Amino acid sequence: MTDDHEFWHGNDRRYKNLTSEQIERSRAESLKDCAERILPFFNSHVVSSLRSGNKCLIVSHANTIRTLIKHIDNISDEDIKGMTIPTGVPLLYRLDKKMRPVDPNVELEFRYMVEPKGYTWATSRQHGFHGVYLGDLERLQEIQSKRDASNRDWQRIILRNVARALDESCADTVGAVGDGVMEIRQLYFQLDTKMKEHQYANMLLLNRMKEHLENLLMKRKQRYLTMEGFESILNKLHLDAEGHVVEPFLELSDKKTREQRSKEWEEMLVSDLEEECLIK
Repeated sequence: MTDDHEFWHGNDRRYKNLTSEQIERSRAESLKDCAERILPFFNSHVVSSLRSGNKCLIVSHANTIRTLIKHIDNISDEDIKGMTIPTGVPLLYRLDKKMRPVDPNVELEFRYMVEPKGYTWATSRQHGFHGVYLGDLERLQEIQSKRDASNRDWQRIILRNVARALDESCADTVGAVGDGVMEIRQLYFQLDTKMKEHQYANMLLLNRMKEHLENLLMKRKQRYLTMEGFESILNKLHLDAEGHVVEPFLELSDKKTREQRSKEWEEMLVSDLEEECLIK
């Protein structure tokens, strides 16, 4: 936010005691900035209260919640980017004596003999997420459906930018096709290069577009594609993806998954015993 913005708070008398450095940092806040601000308070007040046997309720905005989740679950900088935190949905964490998160999928039921309640988010478990969402399943699924729809819209923008950048570079190159016509081979390699970046590797629409372009090259032997044709393919892939991206929340009390959770618990015990024998 610039100094001449109508909502710039740097001139607000309520913040007159802040230093120029603090004012400058308040223009925006990264997760690193948020951690530097939040974690000292969390460790000194919240953790000490939990160690005293209290239950703590934290109400805050998404960036703070994301910072705390990253800290509690020790999630990497890259993996935290792939996590979405629903707005307005209670999130429960159970911590052990060492303030480490209890695995709701295994430890809660079999180690602590606590009846599991709530839902874990299937798409976040892979990142090391140990929280449990409480609430109505339909509400949770609605939130995730909107999240997935937003993700697909964002992926459409990424794909369009890749195609437009290629089209513009062709127009500026002597002897290139240009004028809204792209060479499929070049488009494929541009997309492949993009997907080698960690944050784009697992995006559904990007993967499907790459597969479609490969099919055009290898099976149909097609060499060129217009921007209109690219947009048509993108629309079809987007529509085909709707309804298939949303992964269900996993209900912890579901009897059907109890056998698998029990198996995971037994494997964990065996692993712990083997490690203990090796140490001795």
